[in-house]
Amino acid sequence: MPLCVDREPLRPVLQTAGIPALSVFNLVFGRAGAPAPRVWVDDRHRPRAVVCRGRRFYLWATDSRAAGRLIRSLPRRSRLNFGATPLRFYRLIRRNWPGPDCSARVWTNPCFMFVLDDPRRLRAPGHRVEPLRPDDAPLIVSQWPYGRSRSYVASRIRRLPAVGIRRRGQLVAWALTHDDGSMGFLHVLAEYRGRGMARSLTVALCKQLLRLGLLPFNYIVQTNRASIKLTTSMGFRRVGEYGWFGSEAAASGRRAARLPSAPASR
Repeated sequence: MPLCVDREPLRPVLQTAGIPALSVFNLVFGRAGAPAPRVWVDDRHRPRAVVCRGRRFYLWATDSRAAGRLIRSLPRRSRLNFGATPLRFYRLIRRNWPGPDCSARVWTNPCFMFVLDDPRRLRAPGHRVEPLRPDDAPLIVSQWPYGRSRSYVASRIRRLPAVGIRRRGQLVAWALTHDDGSMGFLHVLAEYRGRGMARSLTVALCKQLLRLGLLPFNYIVQTNRASIKLTTSMGFRRVGEYGWFGSEAAASGRRAARLPSAPASR
């Protein structure tokens, strides 16, 4: 399958696909950071499957057969490591993966995708929210369970809206935007929870993204009921099931649930 050199023909295809292609669209065209360095398509003229690769692989497809053929054509030295990919393609990717870790044990984090449906519901308790600084990265990384480098977090702080709340000069709560445009890293230190800080951060981040012409959206681990309740109360709508998954060899110590077969919806 062809490595995509001219990406512009993909623009109307991914725009028409809408929300299901949002992460891939943002990565292919660098709407939330640097463009993904590599993009593959099943057909240059009538693409039905697109894979892009930055820190990991991302897949969008309307046709399972096209997706399977595209996965089989990826470089054979690739390691299995996917993000924000529809869970319905999990088994297809496992069956067709060409890399050396095709039979390895797999970790997975199944998530729900939410998009902002009603901006009128963006109301916050009114905490003072301010931009994050690159030197906030070490604390943010130390509190995040899924593994991210300081350089990645610092780059996100520099590129797109990243907000925090401080008490006596110390950072106590924060939220950032990932390289696919999704909102993430929302965290409040334990002793400051229950004060509405997560809501204030989400409102501030959403408003900044809207001003930039970007649709606010996020992915929440399916077992995180508190975050799901907060998100839906703020005018977000659940639109699908997505997942992060990969071989243990590609995980590089990332903490995640292990699952040898496709995850069940929860």
